[in-house]
Amino acid sequence: MAVLVAVNDTEGADRVITVAKDLADTHDEELVALHVITEESYERRAENADDYFRDDATHDAKQVADRLVGDALERADDVTVAGRVGTPASVILEAAQSRDVSYVVIGSRKRSPVGKALLGSTTQSILLHADMPVVAVPDES
Repeated sequence: MAVLVAVNDTEGADRVITVAKDLADTHDEELVALHVITEESYERRAENADDYFRDDATHDAKQVADRLVGDALERADDVTVAGRVGTPASVILEAAQSRDVSYVVIGSRKRSPVGKALLGSTTQSILLHADMPVVAVPDES
């Protein structure tokens, strides 16, 4: 089994990755780091470049995951990195189910109840729909 950590390019990424690595080490499991580029972001990039395709976006997402893991951990050679394109919550849940992970680790931001109701929340969606335990690491602000 594995621990899946969903990573994004925010200030709290180091903390989320570190918590996930500690959890994976504690349970002697593989750590898989996943970064998701949204469809909207992919489409914007594709509109601005004639030769930018979904495979390019997937590669870019994997590079972001690799960079974030490298920045957060002294030793990251045993971490599997992955990149995907799509709706973050759906992609993260799909990856968790297909890899049969034991835990999903995600970052969470503090938002007002109105902000959550109007804008939705990737974290909230994952917490509500995951079939496995989810560790939500709050930002430090």
